[in-house]
Amino acid sequence: TAEEAQITIPLYPAATSFVRGKQGHLWAGTDGFIMMEYIPAQNRWVEHDFSSQETRLFKLFQNPVTGKLWAGTPDGLIYLDDKKKELVPVQLPVSSRATFVRHFYQNEQGIWIASSKGLFLMDSRTEVILDHFSMADGLPNDNINHLYEDAEGVFWLASKGGGLIRWDRKNNAFRQFTRENGLSDNTIYAVYEDDYENLWLPSNYGLMRFDKNSYNTRVYLPENGIAHEEFNTFAHFQAEDGTLYFGGLNGITQFHPKDIIGEETENIPLYLSKVRVLTENAEDFVDKTEGFRAAKNIRLDPGDRILELEVSLLDYESSADNQYAFQIEGYQDQWVYTGENKISIINPPYGRYAIKIKGRGASGAWSNDILNIPVYARKPFYLQWPFIAFLSAFIIAMIFAIVRWRVFKLKKDRARLEAEVRNRTRTIAAQAEELKALDKAKTRFFSNITHEFRTPLTLIIGPLEQAIAEQPPPTIFRRRLNGVLKNARHLLGLINQMLDLSKIESGRLEIEVSRGDLVAYTRELTNRFQPLARKKELSLAFTTHQDKWETQFDKDKWDKIVYNLLFNAIKFTPPGNAVQVSLASARQNGVEFIRLDVKDTGIGIEQEQLEQIFDRFYQGDNSSTRAQGGTGIGLSLVKELVELQGGEIRVSSEVGKGTTFEVYLPVLEGEQVQPLDAEPAPEPIALPVAEEEIPVPPAPVSSFSEQPKLELLLIEDNAEMREYIRYCIDTSRYNITEAADGEEGIEKALALTPDLIISDVMMPKKNGFEVVKAIRGHIGTSHIPLILLTARASLESRLEGLRRGADAYLTKPFSPQELALRIEKLIEVRRLLQQRYQNGLPAAGDETYQQEDEFISSLRNHIVERLDEPNLDGDHIGRHFGLSRSSLHRKLKALTDQSISELVRTIRLSTALELIREGKLNISEIAYQTGFSSISAFSRAFKRAYGKAPSEMRDSG
Repeated sequence: TAEEAQITIPLYPAATSFVRGKQGHLWAGTDGFIMMEYIPAQNRWVEHDFSSQETRLFKLFQNPVTGKLWAGTPDGLIYLDDKKKELVPVQLPVSSRATFVRHFYQNEQGIWIASSKGLFLMDSRTEVILDHFSMADGLPNDNINHLYEDAEGVFWLASKGGGLIRWDRKNNAFRQFTRENGLSDNTIYAVYEDDYENLWLPSNYGLMRFDKNSYNTRVYLPENGIAHEEFNTFAHFQAEDGTLYFGGLNGITQFHPKDIIGEETENIPLYLSKVRVLTENAEDFVDKTEGFRAAKNIRLDPGDRILELEVSLLDYESSADNQYAFQIEGYQDQWVYTGENKISIINPPYGRYAIKIKGRGASGAWSNDILNIPVYARKPFYLQWPFIAFLSAFIIAMIFAIVRWRVFKLKKDRARLEAEVRNRTRTIAAQAEELKALDKAKTRFFSNITHEFRTPLTLIIGPLEQAIAEQPPPTIFRRRLNGVLKNARHLLGLINQMLDLSKIESGRLEIEVSRGDLVAYTRELTNRFQPLARKKELSLAFTTHQDKWETQFDKDKWDKIVYNLLFNAIKFTPPGNAVQVSLASARQNGVEFIRLDVKDTGIGIEQEQLEQIFDRFYQGDNSSTRAQGGTGIGLSLVKELVELQGGEIRVSSEVGKGTTFEVYLPVLEGEQVQPLDAEPAPEPIALPVAEEEIPVPPAPVSSFSEQPKLELLLIEDNAEMREYIRYCIDTSRYNITEAADGEEGIEKALALTPDLIISDVMMPKKNGFEVVKAIRGHIGTSHIPLILLTARASLESRLEGLRRGADAYLTKPFSPQELALRIEKLIEVRRLLQQRYQNGLPAAGDETYQQEDEFISSLRNHIVERLDEPNLDGDHIGRHFGLSRSSLHRKLKALTDQSISELVRTIRLSTALELIREGKLNISEIAYQTGFSSISAFSRAFKRAYGKAPSEMRDSG
């Protein structure tokens, strides 16, 4: 404004920069330690003296985002604290000392700061230094005085000693212009652009006008009208109208670029003087100027490789300074600049287009007269559409043919490959099936042969126990019998181990866990070895830090692990030494484990044999181990059982000092725990105990008084086993009928309707499971109690038998006392069943005897429906149910302890009693309706049953 134009500026210190601050105040940076503030309302300057900080405030800048006033100094960057009126230095990524900040520039990225140590980028909002660019980042020179960003986003940097630097930030490309490229000096103080794409550069030697496009430079010296040839660092400014102000040693140079360049209202004529063409394989150019002048266009043949155009700019003032530029319309977006008037276009493009040419005279203004030269370059035949169409059709046809041939070949190859794969697959499958069959056969043989061992063992162990129990034999004979029994039990233990290994191999051994007191259980297992330890004069101890440990574990597998480890420890420990079993809780990698240690002070194991002791059938190769004997199965089984439960077994040993086995099993808690109603004791283990300590089993005591003999059917294919079982059964109470296979057993069961059936499982013709199915599926035998005997001791076999309907399941070798007890208990259950039906038909809902309940209910309903028939007897009723009279009698006798006639009479009389109490019928009608042939017979039967005649019952009713 006019008012602002009248501001008087102090002469000292010299102002170096101005910036408008808050409330319209004007701030001036100086070459001293003072910052000047102009207050418009008071029309006066206020000095802010910062001499105490010894900071010269050359360049000022106000951040328009935060309003903070910044200053560039010879020693870095500072800002003014408005409240305290103090200067606050800012830490730069490089040392602030001797870092001369000379210029500020703001764009959308932030605030760019030019300094003697490169460029810094500061965030406009947070005012935090974001980045630093120096020669290490590719800058040709990092002593920067000023920077300018043109419309294309290119930075032009004025450097001190490095000339002008062009930085294309999109491609991060740098180009440097120095005196070698036509500049008058390499120290430039500022960069400003005019409306003619010229950059004005004040320097240490003259003012330069730099063409952005052609990179040509024109220098202005005092003789060209500038105040002085040397300018200074901060004295430069560009007004809004484009006027430029440059301060130097002899004053200020002020001008508008248009006044120097001129707007060139007159057109400088530009002519195309020559047109020449160089054809392929030719050595000389052919002049086609006349053809151009006649046709006003240039026609090129396919073989023309170079088009040369010579132009003339009719500016005779200084033809040496003339500049030219050309552009191929449709192919080039930018003008191509050259200082020569000959324009050569190599391999001109085919088709129709125009070549534009413009010129610039000595004044620096480009001519408004732009040549527009039409060009038609004929394409070669192979680029013309008929040939392209033909070639395309040919290529498509060839591709189609090749694809079809390729597809055909691929199909043929695929079919051949598929056939080969099928053949190989069939071969591999056949081999796999053969291997699987061989493996199954091996496993089946291994399993069957061990199962077969159980039958002869039953015939050995059972008679031995009976011989020892029945009549105490002489001492020497008893000792021999005990020796036989001990070895038979040991053989049974080995067979059980072999069966377990067989199940592990076939993947059929499952983990059966339950909750229990592991401490008490392990202590009991250890105590069972005390007699054997005493016999070998060993000290056997069990230690633990826990009185009780309720957890979940597989008791059967725990028995076998403890048994094998403890038996080995006792076997290989000399007399007078000790064996220790310890139980503790251990934690590894955050997981709780059961830790079992079995430590002995025996012969020890050689280090080279430690890796092999868990191999199946391996035995240590030294005299001590050979003397102790063994099969090499025990430790292998222990390792398999431990790993099956996700655990680990370790061994450490020293020859002559003993061996320690460590077993780690993960503790299973949470949802996996299955609580038991009661804590079961450890299963019996076949220990090699001392002969005199073999228990004598007590003889079975019958719980029944003298009663008629019961019918028992024994189904067993082994004659010796049948004889032995017959010997185990009290023949004074049972009539025993034998069958040699399952098919014969079913036939005899249907014919005899026995009171009890004992059947083997593995038999010819029909096995025990099929026998159970047939017995339970026939109405005449479905009620008969049935005991299965088998050599298969697995849980799956036991569950299968019980699922099929067996009442009991005994594993060979079995105890005679257990068999006798099982028989008596089943007979006792049958007597309870008889009482159940003698008291009337039970209420529905009890599924235990569902099949028997349905039979009794159907039988009674059938009798009630035909109650008025006097001749209703067992033959008639048996035919209705598909049974003979005798079969029906035996079944009914077994279920109710009544004959069929007794049951019919009971139902007749109970129905008659109900009718008498109703009082709707007379005595004769009731007698004939309930099936009595005469009134007198009815009265006699009624009085015997109820103690009163029918008429007396009605009168008392």
